[in-house]
Amino acid sequence: MMRLACLLALTATLLFTAPAWGGESKLSLNSVLHIVLNNHPDLALARIQEQSLHIERQNIEGILDPRISLAGSLSDETTPTTSPFAPSGNSIRLLSGNITKLLTDGATLKGSFNYSRTKVSYPGSVPTFFQATINPTYQQQIDLIYRYPLLRGHGNPTYNEQITSNQFNEQAARWQVAIQQEQLAAQAIRLYYQIASNVIAKKLAKEAVLRANKLLNYQKKRQQFGLIDDTDRRQTEALLASHKMTLANAKATLNSSITALNRLMLRDATQPIQPNINVTSQTFKIAPIQTWLEQAKQQRPIFHMLDAQLAANDATLILNHDQHDTQVDLIAQVGSRSLSGSAGYTFGQGFTLNDRFISIGVELNDTLGGKSTQAAILKTELERERIHLLRKQAIENIETALSNALTFYHNGKMIKAASKLHEQAEQIKFTTELKRYRDGRSDTATLIQFEGDLRNAELQAALQDIQIQLSKQQIELATGNLLKDLDITP
Repeated sequence: MMRLACLLALTATLLFTAPAWGGESKLSLNSVLHIVLNNHPDLALARIQEQSLHIERQNIEGILDPRISLAGSLSDETTPTTSPFAPSGNSIRLLSGNITKLLTDGATLKGSFNYSRTKVSYPGSVPTFFQATINPTYQQQIDLIYRYPLLRGHGNPTYNEQITSNQFNEQAARWQVAIQQEQLAAQAIRLYYQIASNVIAKKLAKEAVLRANKLLNYQKKRQQFGLIDDTDRRQTEALLASHKMTLANAKATLNSSITALNRLMLRDATQPIQPNINVTSQTFKIAPIQTWLEQAKQQRPIFHMLDAQLAANDATLILNHDQHDTQVDLIAQVGSRSLSGSAGYTFGQGFTLNDRFISIGVELNDTLGGKSTQAAILKTELERERIHLLRKQAIENIETALSNALTFYHNGKMIKAASKLHEQAEQIKFTTELKRYRDGRSDTATLIQFEGDLRNAELQAALQDIQIQLSKQQIELATGNLLKDLDITP
C-alpha cells in the first residue's frame, strides 16, 4: 500500500508541475507607443496637409506683392489723304509702364507713366509752312491713383482674414496629426493587451495538453498491468486531441495579434513580443467622470482642432460678409503732363506739376440680388454649426468611453476579488482531492479535472489583471493624459 501511495504521489508531481515560461525579452507598452508614434507612415501623410497650408500662406501673402507692367512699341503708319495739306503718316515710339500695390488697409495705390515720340510725315506736295513746326514731338504723362474702399474691401479682409483663416487651419491640421496619433495609440494598446490575453490563453492550452499527455502516458502504463481498458485510454486520446486543437487555435490567435502589432511598429512580422505588464507598479486614482471630462476638454487634440477650425470659420465669415457688401470706393488721382519737341525737356517737365491733372470721385459697384455671396455666407454659417455639433459629439463620445472604461475597471476589480476567492476554493478542493488520490480513494481523471479547475481559476484572475490595466490605459487615453505623460507631440 505504501509503494502504491508513493507511486501515485510521484505521478501527481509529474502531472501537475507547472512548465517554465518562455525567456523572450519583454516589451513595455510605453516602448511600443514610442515606436509606433515616431515611425508610422500615417503620421507623415497627416503632416502633408499642414505643410500644404503653410505653402498656401505664401500664396495669400502674395496678394500684397506689387504688380509691375512695362510695355514698349514702335509703329509706322502711312495713310492716303483727301486733303493736299494733311499729313500722310505717323511714326510713333511708345514706352509705358505701371505699378500697382495693394495696402494692408485695403486701399490700392497705382502709379503709371507714358512717354512717347511722334513724328508726322507729309507728302512732298505740302509746302513747308503748312507742316507742323515742331516735329517730332515728345509727350510724357505720369499719374498716381489712390483708391480707398469705403464698404467692400475696407480693412483688406481679402488679405487679413485669409491669413487669419490659414493660420488657424494650420493649427487644426497640426492637431489632426495628434488625433491620428491617438488613433494609432488606441490600436497599439488594444493589440498589446490582446497579446497579453492570448499569451495566457496559449499557456492555459499548453498546460492542458501536457496534463492530457501525462495522463495518457500514465494510463498506458496502467493498461499494461490490466488496470484499465481501451475505452479509458481512447477517451484520454480524444481529450488530448481536443486540447491540441485548442492549443493550435491559441497559437494562431497569438501569432495574428503579434503580427498585427509588429506591423503597426513597422517591424518584422515574426519578431517575438512578450508584454511586460506589472500589475503592482502603476498607481491609479479614481475621479468623477466630469473631472476626467474637463481634463479631456483641456488636453484632447479633438477640442483644440475644433477650436482652431471655429476661429478659421470666423475669419472666413467676415470675408464672406465683406464680399456681400456693396463696393463703394473713393478715388483720387493726380498726374503731370508734358509736351514739347525736346526729349530731355519733356522728360524733366513730366516730374513737375506745371501741367497737371487732378480729380477726386466715388465709384459704386454691386451685384443685384447677391445670391452667390449670400450662399457663401450661409454655407460658412452651416459649417460653424457643424463644428459645434462635432464638439458636442466629441464630448458625448469621450464620456461614453470614460464610462465604459470605468465600468470595465470596476467589473475587473469585482471579478478579480471573486476570482481570488474562487482560486482559494479550488486550491483547497485540489489539495483535498490530491490527498484522496494518494490514499487510493480517487481516480486520475477526477484529479486531472480538479487541477484544471485550479489552473483556470488562477488564469482567470490573471486575465482580470489585464482587463484592469487595459481599462486604466483607456481612461488615460480618453482624458489625454497618456500621450502627455509620454511627452509625444504632433
